[in-house]
Amino acid sequence: MPSTSTTSEPLRFTLLGPVRVWRGDRELTLGPPQRKAILATLLLRADQVVSASELVDAVWGESAPASVHGVVQTHVSMLRSVLEPERPRRGQASVLRSVGNGYSVAVGAATYDLREFEKTLELARQQREEGNARDAVEWYAKALAMWQGEPLSAIPGPGAVIERARLNEIVLGVQEERLELMVALGRHTAAVTELSALTSAHPVRERLRALHMKALSRSGRRADALQVYTDTRRVMVDELGIEPGSELRELHHRLLAVDEPRPAQPQPPAQPSRRPVVPFMDEPLPAPVSPAQLPADVADFTGRTALVKKLTAMLTPRTHRTAPPRALVAGIGGVGKTALAVHAAHQVRQDYPDGQLYVNLRGAGPDAADPLNVLSAFLRAFGVSPNSTPADLDERAAMYRSVLAQRRVLVVLDDAADARQIQHLLPGSATCAVLVTSRRRLPEMQWDEQAELEGMSREEALTLFSRTIGAERAGKETEAVAEVVDACGRLPLALRITAAKLVDRPQWTVRSLADKLARERGRLSELRVGSLEVEATFHLGYGQLDATSARAFRLMSLADGPGLSLPAAAAVVGEPEPSAEPVVERLVDLNMVASPAPDHYAYHDLLRLFARQRAAQTDSTQDRIDAMVRLGDHYLGTAATAGWLIQAPAQPREKFCVKPYAGGIHLADLKSAFTWFEDQQPALLASARQFLTDPELPSEYVVDLITFLELYLANGTHFGEIGQIGELAVRDAERTGDLRVEAWGRRKVGEAHLRRFQLPEAQEQLSRSIAAAEKAGDAVALATAMDLLGSVEFRLGNAEQSLAHLDQALAVAHDAGDVVREAYVLGTIGRTQSERGEFELAMIACERSRELHEQLGNETGLARTLFMMGLVYQRFRRLVESIDPLEESLAVCLGIEQTFGEGHNLVMLSRGYLADGRAEQAAAAASRARELGEAIGDAHMHAMAVAELGKALHALGKHELGDEHLQSAQTLLTELNSPQAAAVSALLNKK
Repeated sequence: MPSTSTTSEPLRFTLLGPVRVWRGDRELTLGPPQRKAILATLLLRADQVVSASELVDAVWGESAPASVHGVVQTHVSMLRSVLEPERPRRGQASVLRSVGNGYSVAVGAATYDLREFEKTLELARQQREEGNARDAVEWYAKALAMWQGEPLSAIPGPGAVIERARLNEIVLGVQEERLELMVALGRHTAAVTELSALTSAHPVRERLRALHMKALSRSGRRADALQVYTDTRRVMVDELGIEPGSELRELHHRLLAVDEPRPAQPQPPAQPSRRPVVPFMDEPLPAPVSPAQLPADVADFTGRTALVKKLTAMLTPRTHRTAPPRALVAGIGGVGKTALAVHAAHQVRQDYPDGQLYVNLRGAGPDAADPLNVLSAFLRAFGVSPNSTPADLDERAAMYRSVLAQRRVLVVLDDAADARQIQHLLPGSATCAVLVTSRRRLPEMQWDEQAELEGMSREEALTLFSRTIGAERAGKETEAVAEVVDACGRLPLALRITAAKLVDRPQWTVRSLADKLARERGRLSELRVGSLEVEATFHLGYGQLDATSARAFRLMSLADGPGLSLPAAAAVVGEPEPSAEPVVERLVDLNMVASPAPDHYAYHDLLRLFARQRAAQTDSTQDRIDAMVRLGDHYLGTAATAGWLIQAPAQPREKFCVKPYAGGIHLADLKSAFTWFEDQQPALLASARQFLTDPELPSEYVVDLITFLELYLANGTHFGEIGQIGELAVRDAERTGDLRVEAWGRRKVGEAHLRRFQLPEAQEQLSRSIAAAEKAGDAVALATAMDLLGSVEFRLGNAEQSLAHLDQALAVAHDAGDVVREAYVLGTIGRTQSERGEFELAMIACERSRELHEQLGNETGLARTLFMMGLVYQRFRRLVESIDPLEESLAVCLGIEQTFGEGHNLVMLSRGYLADGRAEQAAAAASRARELGEAIGDAHMHAMAVAELGKALHALGKHELGDEHLQSAQTLLTELNSPQAAAVSALLNKK
C-alpha cells in the first residue's frame, strides 16, 4: 500500500542511539552507514555550514577514496530525495541545503532529540540551582529517557568515534548529577541499584564510586560501601598504577571511623518486665521464589520453525553480554504472536532457572495494564510483600531491577501497547532476557531480534488444521480443507476456532464448513473487529453456540479488566456456579474464551470486541446493565464480607454492614479476606473505573465497593490509585449531581493529598466532602471526612480546630451507631488532646478506643490506637513509658503485614529507645523506618526517620554523620512544610 505521508508532516531526527529519521509515524530509509554518517555529522552542527572537506575527514579520515567528493555529492543527493521526496528535481532544498562549498541541515520545526535533551537538561539544572531538588530529579530523568542506547550507534568514521565519546561523557555526567540529588533526597535504594550498574561499567570513575559508597552507607550497608573502596583501589592500582583521589580516601576514612549501624533488629530490652520487640530483621529469610508464570505451551504448535530457531538462539544466555537481550514479535491480531512467544519461551525456560515472568498487557484494548500494577505483581511473584513496594513508578521499577539483578529470569510481555507501557518493565541485568509481543513495531526501542509476523505459510496452515480435525478426516476432503485454510487467511486464531467447530460436530463435512465460511464472508457488515478472515471465523464460531453459551459469551465480555473468576462469571450470567461452569468451560473448549488459570477466564481482545458488538446488537440496554449490576453485587457482597473480617469480625456481619449485600462468595477468615482482595484487586479497580465512567451504570456502587477495598489497600502503597478513582467519582458527581458520590470522591482525593503531605489541597477537598455529605445526609461519609480533616488540621498545627472537627465526627458516628468509626475517631482525639496538654483526657480517649477495637476484633484499628497511646506518652516527654504500647502496636502491624503502621511505630520507638539509653536499638529502628518510608512513598515518615537516625548517631558519638542526617531531614521536612522542620532546625542550631 502506498504511503499517505506528505512532506507537510514533521520530521524527527535522533542521534542519541541509532541515527534515524521519521516523517510523522513512518521511519525513513536512510541507506548505507556512510550516508547516515554524513547526516549525523551535519546534525551535530545543525543550522551551521559543514564543508565538504570536513565531511570527508569525519566519515572517511585518511582512508578516503580518490573520488570521495563525488561520493559525498551522491550521498547528499540521496538524502535530499528521502528528506524532501516531493521537491522538484532542480528545486531549492529546504532541509539539506548547499551553502558555498559545504552543506547545512536546517532543523526548523523538526524534532531533534539532541536539542530536546539539551533543553530538558537546562531545565533540570535550573531547578537544581533554585533548590527544587525533587523537580530537578524528575527533569533529569526526562532528559536521560531520551537516550536510546549508544549514541551514533553503528555510525562509522573518526568523527563519529570522537562525537560518540563526547556524548557518552555528557550523559555520564548527567547521570552523576541526578544520582547526587537522589542520594541527597534520601532515595538511597533506587540510587544504589543504578550506581551498581554504572560503577561496573566505569570502574575507575571516582565520582561514581564515591556516590556508590555514600548511597550504600546511608542504606545501612557500611560493609558493602567499604568493599566498593577496596575494589576501586585494587582496579586503580592494577590498571592505572595510581591511588584513589582525596575524596574517595577521605570518605573511606570516615566510614572506618564511624560505624554507621546496619538496619538490624533492636535487641530485646534488658528489663525482665518488658516484652521483647517482635523480630523484623533477624528472622530467617524465606526460601528463594522462582515464579513459573508462562502459560501452557500449545500442544500442537505448528510451523514458524525458522523464527522459533532465531528467537531461541537470541534468548539463550551468553557470557559476553552486557545487557539483557530483547526480542519483539509484532503483527496483526490473531496472527499467533502469543502462541509463538510462549512456545519460544518454553524452549529456553530451563536456561532461566530463577523464574519466568509473564503478563498480558492488554495493549490493544481499552483497559491496558498499568505498569505500576504489573511491577507490583512481578515483585509479589518473587516474594516481595505488596506493602514493601514503593508507590513511585520509577522507584518500584528500580526495586524490580534490583530483585532481578544477578538472577536468570525470562520476562515475557504480551500484547504491549507502546514503548511507554513496557519501559519500566525491562530488567537491567544481562542475566535476564525479554520477549515482547505487540501489534506495533515499537521503533523507538532497540531490539536484538525483531520479527513482523504474518499469516502462516499454506503448508503450515494445512498442517495445523489437519492435525486439529484429524489427518484421516482431512485427507478425505483435501480440496475443501485448502478452501477453509484460505478462507481463514492462514491466521492461527481463525484456524483453531474453525477447526474446533468441526471437532465439536463430527457429522459436518469439511465441504459444508467451507461453504458456510464463504457465505459468511459475503454478508459481513462494514463494522469489523479484525481482518475479514478473522471476522468470518468469529461469526461462524458464534453462530454454532447454543443460546445459553452465546448469551454467556456476550455478557461476560462487558466487564473491563484482565478477566473474570468463575464466581464473577457466574454472577454476570445470573446462574449458580455449578450451572455456569460447564457453560463457560464450553466456550473455552471452542476457543472463544481463554482460561489462563483454573477457574479464571479472559478474552482475546478481538473476541472481546466482537462479543461486545454482538451484545449491543442482541441484548437490550437493560439486560446489559443488569449483567453488570449482578457483577457489582458479587464484588460488593464479597468485599463487604472481607471488610467485616478485617474491621469487625467479633460482631455480627449484619451489624457491621448497614446494607444486606446479598451477593458474593463465602470467606472463612482474615487470611482468606486478604487473599481475595489481593487476587481480585486489578478486577475490582477496573470495575470501579467502569462504573464511574459508563453513564449507564450506577456509580453509587463504587462508593461502597472502594470503602471496603480500601481496608485492604490502606497498608501504604495504594493511596494514589484510590485517589485517582476518587477524581473519577468527583467528575461523575458533577455530571449526575449525586452528592453522596461527590462526598466520597472528594474524601478519597483529600486523603490521597494528606498521605502525600499536601495539606492545603487535602483541607480544601475534605471541606467540600463534608459539605456534600451534609447535604446528602450520609452520616458515614460525614464522620469519616471530619475525622480526616481533623488529622489535616493537626498536621498544620491547629489543635483546637482539629479537636472541633473530631468531636463532631465522634458525635455523628455515635448517633449513627457506627462503632468502627467511633473507635477510630477516639484514637485521633487522644492524639489531639495530647497536643493541647490534656494528658488525662488523651489517655481516656485512647483507652476507650482500644476497648472498642478489641470488642470489634479489629487488629488494624487496635494497632493504630496503641500507636496513638505511644504518641501521647511522648508528647508529655514520658518517652520510656511509650515503648510498651509502641512495641505492642508494632507486633500487631507485623502480624497483619501493615507496612504503613510498622514504619510509624519504628520512628517513635527510636525516640523511646534513645531516651532509655539504647542508642544502637534506636538507630536500628530508625534505619528500618527510613527504608519503609522510602519503599511505600511516605515522605513524612521517611524524613522523620532520617531525623531520628541523626539523633541516634549523635548519641553514638558519630557527630558528623549525625549532622548529615539531621540536615537531610531538615531539607525534606521543610519541603513538606512540616512543623517538625523547626524542631530539627533547633537541634542543628544547638551544635
